[in-house]
Amino acid sequence: MDLLLLEKTLIGLFFAVTVAIAVSKLRRKRFKLPPGPFPFPIFGNWLRIGNNLDHHDLTNYAKKFGEIFMLKMGSRKIVVVSSKELAKEILLTQGVEFGSRSRNIVFDIFTGKGQDMVFAEYGNHWRKMRRIVTLPFFTSKVVQQYRRDWEAEAAAVVEDVRNNRVAATEGVVLRKRLELMVYNNVYKIMFDKKFESVDDPLFVKLKGVNGERSRLGQSLEYNFGDFVPMFRPFLRGYLNICKEVTKRRLKLYKDSFLDERKKVASTIGKEKDVLKCATDHFLDAQKSGEINEDHVLYIVENMNVAGQSKIDTTENSGQFAVRVLKHSTIVLKPRSF
Repeated sequence: MDLLLLEKTLIGLFFAVTVAIAVSKLRRKRFKLPPGPFPFPIFGNWLRIGNNLDHHDLTNYAKKFGEIFMLKMGSRKIVVVSSKELAKEILLTQGVEFGSRSRNIVFDIFTGKGQDMVFAEYGNHWRKMRRIVTLPFFTSKVVQQYRRDWEAEAAAVVEDVRNNRVAATEGVVLRKRLELMVYNNVYKIMFDKKFESVDDPLFVKLKGVNGERSRLGQSLEYNFGDFVPMFRPFLRGYLNICKEVTKRRLKLYKDSFLDERKKVASTIGKEKDVLKCATDHFLDAQKSGEINEDHVLYIVENMNVAGQSKIDTTENSGQFAVRVLKHSTIVLKPRSF
């Protein structure tokens, strides 16, 4: 009896796989979907690729399937292009259609389902947030306004290393000091605020919650629930941690920075000679009814993520430079006049 049941089960599985393959091929022909590796039922290409998809894998697939191909990661379809012509078509010519970033269950928690700017869907909300953020962050006036502060921060890093006796003999790890520099630059623009040292309690607390968010967002441990929705119940613990970290981050931004800046802004009044920081512009937009306090908090959240990305980029660039120097012969020649 057991053997008969097993036989029926195997036949049923074989039939289901056969139907899935047939349906997949028919769908590709009907919708003119790009070619790609064969997707298995339910999991697609995820079991073959895993969570470690990088540019080497994409290059190999492009060689096999062409400049445009499709990967099916569970229920998600990912189309990959690898030519400048196609990239221009997608990012510029068809920019409106492809303007939105794809979100997932974890970043929906981090961003309040797209209440920020970075992960907001392309539309009126994104355009409004972009306009509000551009003025205090991305103009030449801002560069000139904060240029001396940035130069002073860079000089302070050099001076701290120079005054550290260990640096001349054993060397030092610059990451912590570079983190302080980047945070001071970002928070000077956002709140007209700086941290005293790497041991500043508020700096340590802020770096801690930002690090937790970065780890949870980049670990990809949640991919199985994001790619295959039927597995999401197994992610409850992980998602609860994400919610708790997000709650603590937003509370820290509000209590230690935003509320404090509100008090300062109320004393400044409408004096024209006083330079506004970015948060003053956001609070003005909130008063006018364009955005609410949650939007302000999520803008601050975005800027923290951007700051953390700058730190990672700086560190990776330094490590790359070290590797190049290790495997290169440098010849110094006298300059001829």
